[in-house]
Amino acid sequence: MDKSTIDRSNLFRKGIMTLLTILVIVYVVYVVGRASFTQIRTESAKQMTVYNSVNTTGYFVRDEKLVDYNGKGVVSYVAADGEKVSKGETIASVFESNTAANATKEIQHLESQIASLRQLRRAPDTIAETPDMIDKDIDSVLSQINLSLCDGKISDVRANTDDILYKINERQLVTGKLSGLDEKIEQLESRIEKLKKESGTSKSEKTISSAATGYFVSKTDGYEGIYKSSDLGKLYPSNFDPSKITQKSVDSNVIGKTIEGVYWYIVCEVSADDAFKIKNSDSLSVEVPFASNEKINVELYKINQKSKTDNAIVILRGSYMNAEMANVRNEEVSIIIDTYSGIYVPKSAVHDAKVTRTVETDKGKEKTESKTVSGVYVRIGTEIEFKQIVPLYSGEDFIICMSNPDDEMIYSDDVGVLRLYDEVVVEGANLYDGKIVNRSS
Repeated sequence: MDKSTIDRSNLFRKGIMTLLTILVIVYVVYVVGRASFTQIRTESAKQMTVYNSVNTTGYFVRDEKLVDYNGKGVVSYVAADGEKVSKGETIASVFESNTAANATKEIQHLESQIASLRQLRRAPDTIAETPDMIDKDIDSVLSQINLSLCDGKISDVRANTDDILYKINERQLVTGKLSGLDEKIEQLESRIEKLKKESGTSKSEKTISSAATGYFVSKTDGYEGIYKSSDLGKLYPSNFDPSKITQKSVDSNVIGKTIEGVYWYIVCEVSADDAFKIKNSDSLSVEVPFASNEKINVELYKINQKSKTDNAIVILRGSYMNAEMANVRNEEVSIIIDTYSGIYVPKSAVHDAKVTRTVETDKGKEKTESKTVSGVYVRIGTEIEFKQIVPLYSGEDFIICMSNPDDEMIYSDDVGVLRLYDEVVVEGANLYDGKIVNRSS
């Protein structure tokens, strides 16, 4: 081989090596450039519960019987608002004066304290709770009292007061700081005797009994008896308008009312579409902010509708009762039709992608087919990966996705499914499966 041929061969090799070097450098620059300059923003996929609800105004109908007293004296209530009473049970006592009435209430409160102290005195060695456990109980009751105060539920506050006092005494007993129980009891008993002497009497002159079994309420609002449960089948949008109901005057001798029976009813007007949704709901509940900070279970009692395209009167029936529920009349309510729990995803993060899979035909041969599915891009290290989602509920700007969908719901085994705490890409341009991104994005 002559020298010129060897020179050309070396030159060719050098050219090839130079070209390969340039290609490697270009590729490295390309990869580094993508990793350095492709910016995205991610959010951790979190669990969320949302409600599909209908917001409307609800008029509460109860079968209410007024309780009156025509005699003289000061009426002092024995039954609390919303308390269940039986026919013939004492709901109020009548005293000669306010002094006697107030003294009797204080005596009853002191007697309750004495009973708690006696209970502690009888069994100090049987208390199984530690101070830390008792502290948690106290914190729980205090939190409930705080919620009740914020919601204006004074009756619930009173109900928890004695529990707090008992728990505090119980803690002092466990830690050895509560002593002289007998002395404390004697002091309270002495206070009771003094109250009896100052008031002249600790007994009422007479009592007032409930005329029916139901729930007692000491207040009236003038809407009692305007609508009864027997009237509910006659109410339609054309003849029912709560804003036009005239409030009746209540006689001065009326001291309260008894809500008869177990159930109360919510009457509300809704659109034809909402009536259809309510009718087909498997489980209904309502939120009544004025009466409870919890959802109240109800059942569909009746739908009054002239035709399927007309507005309807929906009547819901419930049995939960407290002082606030016993007094609520015409309030904003939210009817919860469905509840959805799953992974929250902003709609801006949802993309469509074509996914392929291999399936076996009837003849035993394999074939490839594809389908466009919805999903999100998830950052895994320095790459992003497309994962399919299975929507449960679509809101205005978000989607609730199934947390653990069945295998048959996922189109291809080659595509992952969104899981809790995945880093979902919520902002980024030109996204695709396998794209390199900045680790710090």
